[in-house]
Amino acid sequence: MSAVFETELASWRAMAELPEVVELRRRRRLVTNVFCSLTAVLFTFFLVAFIGYPQQLGEHSFLSIPLSFWVVFSQFAGTWVLVYFYFRLSRTYLQPAADDAIRVVTNGRVGIDNKERIA
Repeated sequence: MSAVFETELASWRAMAELPEVVELRRRRRLVTNVFCSLTAVLFTFFLVAFIGYPQQLGEHSFLSIPLSFWVVFSQFAGTWVLVYFYFRLSRTYLQPAADDAIRVVTNGRVGIDNKERIA
């Protein structure tokens, strides 16, 4: 490897090991995993409902509206509920950690030689 590449690699490693960046990555991983799981459950419900119970969804109704409509509406509403909560968590849970990480990285806490932290 070239010396320039090794220097850049060391710089990125030093930045990735900062406590604030580690905390940001932890929070993002948590939120991403939770929302991916909820989305998978939501869309799996749709597939299971229409593949497994097509006759019941077409024949039965609730409030004079077929159950198939309610399943489709649950996908629409559920998606927007997930979007709302993602934006809310982004603003209240992820953004403070991102601000801390940006502040630390831009204030030069990692030195030019990338081997020691400046207080």
